Parts: sequence; C-alpha cells; structure tokens
Amino acid sequence: MHISETWLEDTVWGGGLLGGGGGGSVADGLSLGRTTFQGGRPALVHPENHPADCLIAACTVSRAPLGRAHHIKPGDHVRSVELLREHLIGELTGLFPEGMGGRAVIDGWYQSAVLGLPVIDLPADGRGHPLDLQGSLGLTMQTDFISWQACAGGDRDRGEYVEMYVSASLPVADKLTRRAAAQAGGAVCVSRNPVLLSRAVDGGIPGGIRKAQELGKNYRMHLATSVETAATWFTEQMEGQYWGETQVLDYRTSYSLGMEINMIDCAPYRMLGMGTFLTLERDGELLAKFTDLIVALDALNGMPLTMDELSKGRRVLLLTIPAKSLELGAGCKDLELLHSLEELIGRPLSP
Repeated sequence: MHISETWLEDTVWGGGLLGGGGGGSVADGLSLGRTTFQGGRPALVHPENHPADCLIAACTVSRAPLGRAHHIKPGDHVRSVELLREHLIGELTGLFPEGMGGRAVIDGWYQSAVLGLPVIDLPADGRGHPLDLQGSLGLTMQTDFISWQACAGGDRDRGEYVEMYVSASLPVADKLTRRAAAQAGGAVCVSRNPVLLSRAVDGGIPGGIRKAQELGKNYRMHLATSVETAATWFTEQMEGQYWGETQVLDYRTSYSLGMEINMIDCAPYRMLGMGTFLTLERDGELLAKFTDLIVALDALNGMPLTMDELSKGRRVLLLTIPAKSLELGAGCKDLELLHSLEELIGRPLSP
C-alpha cells in the first residue's frame, strides 16, 4: 500500500501512545520516517497477502544502560539487515517491527525503502515492552530455538563502530547484542530471529501497524480540540483511567543486574520504569502495573512521552490502559520473562 506523510505521522503518534514510555520518541519516529521518504517509500503488506512459508525477520534498536549517546545512522539499519542476509540459510522476504513506540512502530521502514523488502504488518507486540526478549514472538518458550542476530552502529569518529553477527540461544544472543550496544556507545540497530511468517503470526499482532495508524489518526483529530479532549477520548476508547495533570518533581536512576531502573516522582504519583513505565502509584496505592499500559502525555501539546523525556518541571497528563484492552504478543505472556522482570525491579507484576 502507498504510505503518505500523513499516514506516517498518524502511525508514529499511535505507536507513541502504545509505547508506554518506550520504543523511541515521536520526534525520533518522525525524523526516521521523513528520512525514509527522501529515498523512497516502504512497502507495507498485510500477512494475509504474503506467503506463509517464507522467512521474515524482526528489526529493532537495542539499547544498553550507561550509554553516553546513541550514534545510530540510517545506514546502520540497512547494514544490520545485510549482515543477517549474508549469514542466513534461505531467502529473507520481509521485515517486521518488534513492538510499539514512536520509532519502534516504523522499524523496518527505512530498510524496506532501500532494500526493496516489504514490511509485514505483523508487529511482535501491540505495546512497548521493557525486555528485548519480550519482542521475540514467544520464541523464548521454544528451548531448542537458535536465534540469528546481526547488529550495526556506533560512533566511527571515536573508533566505536560495531558490526556483529551471532547465532546462539535467545538469552545468550540477547546478552551479546546488548553488550555490542554498550561498546557502540549506547545503541545498535538489530535484525534478528528470522522465522516463517506462519510462526510469526502465531506470536505477533497481524495488522498491528494499521491499528496504530488508526489510533494515531483519531487521537490527533481529537487533539485539534484540546489535549484533555484527546486524552479523555483515548482513555474511554481503551476502557482505561485518566488521572489528570501533574508535574515531574524528581527523576532518579539506579541499576539492577546491569539494567537501568528509573523512579519518577510526580506528586502524588510515582512511576517506576525500565525502558517502559512499569508501575504507577498514588500515595503508595498501586494504580497500574505492567502489562497494563501507563501513558504520560505532554500537557502542552498532547504528545506521548518516553521516559527519557520526563525532565524535572515538565507538566504531564497521566493515564492507564488495562492489559485486557491491549493486544499483547506472545513474548509479553511469557511468565518466566515476567518473573525475571520482577527480580530486576523488586516488585510483583504477575497477574
């Protein structure tokens, strides 16, 4: 299908709403999308219109804690796919994003425009997630699965550019990719986990990109009236709870088992996050926990915000969407991953 710039903007805003504080900012998504359009147009294909017995692979950006800055260039997205294809046994016929976020929802679009591979409308998750493994279609539950991953990125001027290919179990490959991100200064572009489309359909969200676009389109339509109108509409549409406006008073960072944990105080609210918002409390009362979606909107313009954008003094609107109103990929239903997340943050998250 033809993707217009308006369609891009709607998709990025919708992905930002569903990112839950992760998956890259709306600004990052718009920047990458417009760069994509300078060289061509990505091809978006619904999984029903792509052969079920063909290989497709996920595209994402892997981040590491303690990174100084992210030196990701558009060509790094392409190089990661090229590296994967160089080692792949069989033909790669399509790409798909691992989840939601302002940038994450369009992961694969630039590569599609440059390489001619279609983007399959089959995100691995219908929301943002804190662990990279939660975007792996539930393949973590297949103990004999061997993950193929390729990554590229880093500051060439500092001698930190990294290219890496790895074939290993999913947990091992995930750790090595995050180490590559650390060596590259904080982030690398990744192409990984090639599987048959039929297997991806079992673990992912068919039509999830189009659903994000529709969400973004309608949200922006209501935003033309006011930020509160849009926030209220989104909350009611998703059977959630709108908590109102507050201000970021404090933002603290700690580390657990090599992962970055953030605590954000917005009196009387407190949010705990790790890549995405994980819990929301008010005066010690738990209001929502992952896999519920916790959303922070800029109070001035209604833009969905990432955790990195919650600077002290910023005024935000807070709302929550229950997990039952979301389309969750198989990776977010993996209880072992959920338990490992609980160990990292020291909080219960299990249903």
